[in-house]
Amino acid sequence: EGAGSDWSFKSNDISMTENNLRRHMTSWHEKLTLSLACLIFFFIGAPLGGIIRKGGLGMPVVVSVLIFIVYYIINNTGYKMARDGKWIVWMGMWTSTAVLAPLGAFLTYKSNNDSVVLNADAYINWFKKVVGIRNVRHLFRKEVIIHDPDYVRIPGDLRALSVDCRAYAEKKALKRAPNYFKLWMAGNRDEVMEKINERLETLIDEMSNTKSITLLTELNNYPIIPVHAHVRPFRSYWLNLLCGVLFPIGLFFYFRIWIFRIRLNKDMERIIKTNEEVIAIIENRENR
Repeated sequence: EGAGSDWSFKSNDISMTENNLRRHMTSWHEKLTLSLACLIFFFIGAPLGGIIRKGGLGMPVVVSVLIFIVYYIINNTGYKMARDGKWIVWMGMWTSTAVLAPLGAFLTYKSNNDSVVLNADAYINWFKKVVGIRNVRHLFRKEVIIHDPDYVRIPGDLRALSVDCRAYAEKKALKRAPNYFKLWMAGNRDEVMEKINERLETLIDEMSNTKSITLLTELNNYPIIPVHAHVRPFRSYWLNLLCGVLFPIGLFFYFRIWIFRIRLNKDMERIIKTNEEVIAIIENRENR
């Protein structure tokens, strides 16, 4: 009985000694980690004001508070684990620093490079591209017009554009399903479509200088054409080839490209129809 009491006393004494040592070590590490946390939060908070483009002062503050909450949870968890002896003291006390220091370096680097990493519009536009949601034209009457459109030349350019659009749609057979294997090895640029789109945008830009509200309204019916979406998903040849080999992923992009081909065919028809409407508006204007 005396030996058992002695062992129990020594066990409690060792446990209390270890507990005091851990508390001492956690306090020592805490002095360093808290001081370093102030510096890390400077390298997190300062870049946020430059990276986040919308929301004024409020949005960077909200993001900073969220990051601080994450830091508090990690730091408090690590502290308790180190204090209770479940983790090594230095690992528990430095976990929050190890997590936030790379984040501060990353945000500082992105801020110096004027990155859009926290710009919501960039992610929204990326999601629209993946899903296939297109943007819509919003042309308004300009307050100051330096050069009026050449209403004599434009109808001829629009008729020539319609001929090229019809010939392109017939040659490419856009409604037909593309060959799965050839799709990933073909050229990643459609120069003919790029030239058609360039001519279209040039004409729209010139006609947007008009004073006619009717013509401006009709110009908004022209589609915005993604000139690369119907060819291949990525610019890199090897990345496209890898995408085709990984069948489930390649199948998704295959149907996505097919959908964009069908949409491009409809865009060609829409351009031809809108060209006819615009020509009618211009000719009626000239006959007045």
